[in-house]
Amino acid sequence: MSPKRKKNNPPEENAYLRSRFIQAINKFNNNEFFECHEILEDIWFDVRDDSRDFYQGLLHIAVGFYHLAKKNNPAGAVLQLNKAVEKLKKYENEYNGVRLDKLMSETENILIDLEKKKKPLQLPKIIFE
Repeated sequence: MSPKRKKNNPPEENAYLRSRFIQAINKFNNNEFFECHEILEDIWFDVRDDSRDFYQGLLHIAVGFYHLAKKNNPAGAVLQLNKAVEKLKKYENEYNGVRLDKLMSETENILIDLEKKKKPLQLPKIIFE
């Protein structure tokens, strides 16, 4: 069996994915979590390299905060946020331009609050450099 190879995307496809990713971040940072999730899901579906879990992890965070902020469903939020932490913990502090260390820390603090039946006062933003 031959080893799997990474898909080599043409530069214009990478630029398109990058612009979609920036749109998703902007949606997230404007608390438009459902719309963010839709964009991230499209990206996740198209990506076939090591970053796939990264996009899926961010997708889970968006869905978790959608459950928390828009559906008043803390149990659904906890389920999704735990999935996100599991997916994202294998990545560096900064990955693909995202400050994951800060996002993960804030997400984990929200999970602690939710376990204590406390609703967070503020949801995190994605810092993108």
